[in-house]
Amino acid sequence: MGQAKRRSSNAKKSMPTAAERMPAAPKRRGRRRAGLPSPWLVGIAGLVALVALQVTLNAVAEARLPGERFPSQGNLHVSLGANTPAYNSDPPTSGWHTAELAPWGAHLEAQHDQRLLHNMEDGGVVLWYPLGTSEENAMHVAALEDVARGYPRVVIAPREGMPTRYALTAWQRLQRFEDVDPEGMRAFLAAYHGIDNHR
Repeated sequence: MGQAKRRSSNAKKSMPTAAERMPAAPKRRGRRRAGLPSPWLVGIAGLVALVALQVTLNAVAEARLPGERFPSQGNLHVSLGANTPAYNSDPPTSGWHTAELAPWGAHLEAQHDQRLLHNMEDGGVVLWYPLGTSEENAMHVAALEDVARGYPRVVIAPREGMPTRYALTAWQRLQRFEDVDPEGMRAFLAAYHGIDNHR
């Protein structure tokens, strides 16, 4: 009899109650698993990667452009013939210049750098040739006019003392040529003609 009561008592103890039969509530997880970076760090890393990619693409595109690039010396207006610091390229490609431009087109006489720089600032390209006799100048002009045909914002002018026979300049850009190179010169014109550099 005592054993039967003990069995019955043990059976009652082993049966789960209604509360015990309810499934346990899931444990609330933290905001992120240990070891994983927070979302804002991932976002910042992605932004930095995008900026680095853009800088790289810009550098590659810049390297493919024709001519040598020179740092800007600004675009301050001065009176014609004013004393200014030395330009950082020869022929110059930026810096102090007059409010007036040199006439567009071909010239048999040298034009002042301070005027031509304003032409370049306004999107012009200057095609330089070596200053010589009137006949030599006319020959150079004819060859360069063929190269520049179709580009209205162009000045063709002679220059003394250039290290090469020909040079093309645009704002902050210079490319030198020993001979008339229609393909190379037109590539320069196509890259820089018409770009407004007022900034």
